Amino acid sequence: MRLWRSAAARWRRPDVALPAVAFLLLAPLYAALSVTGHYQGRTSGFDLGIFVQQISSYAAGRAPTSDLLGTGWNTLGDHFSPITVLLAPLYALAPAPETLLVAQAVLFAVGVVPLTRWAYRDLGVVPALVVAVGYGLSWGLQSALNFDFHEIAFAVPLLAFAMSALGQGRWRAAAAWTLPLVWVKEDMGLTVVVVGALIALWTTGRTRLLGVATAAWGAVWTVLAVTVIVPALSPDDAYGQGSKLPPLTEGIAETTHGLVSGDSRAATILLLLAITGFAALRSPLTLVAVPTVAWRFLSDNTNFWKPIFHYNAVLMPILFAALIDALVRGRTRGELSPRAERIVLAVVAAVALIALPFQPLARLASADGWRVDPRIETVREVSADIPRDARVSASNDLVPHLVATHPTTVFPQRPSDSTTPDWILVDQANPPGWPQNAEGDRRAVSAALDDGYRVVDDVNGILVLRR
Repeated sequence: MRLWRSAAARWRRPDVALPAVAFLLLAPLYAALSVTGHYQGRTSGFDLGIFVQQISSYAAGRAPTSDLLGTGWNTLGDHFSPITVLLAPLYALAPAPETLLVAQAVLFAVGVVPLTRWAYRDLGVVPALVVAVGYGLSWGLQSALNFDFHEIAFAVPLLAFAMSALGQGRWRAAAAWTLPLVWVKEDMGLTVVVVGALIALWTTGRTRLLGVATAAWGAVWTVLAVTVIVPALSPDDAYGQGSKLPPLTEGIAETTHGLVSGDSRAATILLLLAITGFAALRSPLTLVAVPTVAWRFLSDNTNFWKPIFHYNAVLMPILFAALIDALVRGRTRGELSPRAERIVLAVVAAVALIALPFQPLARLASADGWRVDPRIETVREVSADIPRDARVSASNDLVPHLVATHPTTVFPQRPSDSTTPDWILVDQANPPGWPQNAEGDRRAVSAALDDGYRVVDDVNGILVLRR
């Protein structure tokens, strides 16, 4: 009874209750956004399908492979993301794409806990509420939830705990939360380097050595992943993602020109700073965001520059930690008047709420946001009639609804795919435009018909062929 009373009393404390309530509100909201989007055909083989194949391999006790990337392709030869093995037990219990989408929603929501708790303890209830709303509704998280599952789902809570600890001077905790980032993705080692450098810069003695060791850990794993592990497991013995980075001087020149001329990189920077009312610029914690922003902007892949997809999710906990740190520094050093603080908090709340009607979460406010696309219903019905061991090739947006139950590749087949599908499902109503455009799809269908396939169904825009 005494233990029960102690636990109940703890949960009534505002620094515990407020973060817990924020998490309990955000997790199901995020999950609803991702899962309903999945049933509306918003997910794809690249990337959700790849992760389903990767994690199902782990769950079966095999090396992580994905035939979507290429026949028998080891996914660690594409990106170094071994942390996804942690989802294998969950997937074994519930082998479906929805498992990954819900797991990502929960991981994103966990990030609100350390940030809100820190804000409450050092600033009070109103700033904590604003942080919860700002982080919870941030466009970076919503964009990621609106676009498949990705390994960076693990980076978001790790960074939230790491940045909160770093801002409060809990150096060992900051290092401990930061170290696993090297197993999320190869570029995250650079983020670890910056965190370690800040610890070393701000401390002395053994703690400074901790910072140096943390930075070295990040650097070693990045070099090891890019030059040894990924090439060793790649079919072409190379780090393929490196081809997206031009020579450094060329990349810097192009990035500078893009920022000045106002391309999508400039828009992304503006939106990143606006979510904290530009107050994050007052905190050195913002430096932790530099590696992620740098490699994206230096790349010649324009998708990396944009404020869409999942690329900005890892920046959300960093920037909101910087916001809290800026407000704390402003109070303790007398650099920010109470009125100025209120203005910053008002701007943060206003940006989050004003932008909400234009963000993915707004879909849940209408009946259409909860409907199931007839195309997806058709695919699921067809999937139930296909033997589980039959190999399927499907349009990119149909793959996620087949990949958990059948050996699946994308249609039209890519050069790295040497399999022969037994069934082909083509989305003619809403062609995904990749790997080929609608005309390319038509040519591939014609070639399949010439190669011995026959049409067995054509309903709701889904063409079904069987060999």
